[in-house]
Amino acid sequence: MSRAKQSKAILDLTPEWFAARRLGITSTDVVAILGLSRYKSEGDVARDKLGTVPDDFIADDASARRMRIGTAVQDVVRAEEEIEHGVKLRRVRRLVTSALHPWAITSLDYERVGERTIVEVKSSSSREWDDGLPERVEAQVRWQMGVADYPRAHVAALRYGNQLACFDVEHDETIWANLLLVAENFRERLAAGGPFDETKQSARRAWPFSDGTTLPADDDLIEAVRDLLQVREAVKAYEDREDKLVAAITTKMGPAEELVGVPGVRVTWRRAADSTQTEWKLIAEGLLAKLTDDEREALVSIQTSTRPGSRRFIVKETQR
Repeated sequence: MSRAKQSKAILDLTPEWFAARRLGITSTDVVAILGLSRYKSEGDVARDKLGTVPDDFIADDASARRMRIGTAVQDVVRAEEEIEHGVKLRRVRRLVTSALHPWAITSLDYERVGERTIVEVKSSSSREWDDGLPERVEAQVRWQMGVADYPRAHVAALRYGNQLACFDVEHDETIWANLLLVAENFRERLAAGGPFDETKQSARRAWPFSDGTTLPADDDLIEAVRDLLQVREAVKAYEDREDKLVAAITTKMGPAEELVGVPGVRVTWRRAADSTQTEWKLIAEGLLAKLTDDEREALVSIQTSTRPGSRRFIVKETQR
């Protein structure tokens, strides 16, 4: 008997859809909690669940566009997947909730007709697929299988717009149990108010403005700042070393296009293809010069907007 129950159909990307997903832990949430997401941190997930994130963060223009394109591409991949494997796919337009863990929910792309197999569709030009199924996608479908109580999942990834890469994943109760432990730990920390892992990007999103106050540094922050300065010194040393090595190699190569004989390594020094660039600023200046002062001022004012300044994180030694 299935251990999953299906909620009523909720249209994708609607306010109701976002609200329903906020009530539980989804497959994309788990990927972020594990630190595998390219778009969200654990802190982002926490702010989403606590309702402290404005709606435009959840569905800003870039995110909304990415989701729209992803949805449109799904039908293309579905058609190719059916041709490739000769199995019909059925679109899944519902949220699925685990009967044993009501807070564990997921959304599915497709399922195979006549089989209990989830089909997850992806589209990517990333090199991360070169070595097989990315860990973040595996975590996603393993959560889907556990929540929906499906024994297997099939991932169909459209790569570079014309290549179909397929992967099969079997449900594993031990892995599913471990994912539940990770999610439950997050829920406990959510109830306690943290702590949550952040990335540099998520911290900037969470606190885009300063309030003019100062924060006394505790021992942990003092150590973190010192470690940061040491890391930056090490990075600078490696960058300097890199520059010297590149200079040494290219000086030896001179006009040669390729260096051969280095085991397991290909070294080339070629000129890239020529590119064209239009100097739009100069064109605009030339056109504006033909206008009267009033016309120029009116046109410039229409096309002028204020861009909010970003917070700059600066660490600079004042004494040594």
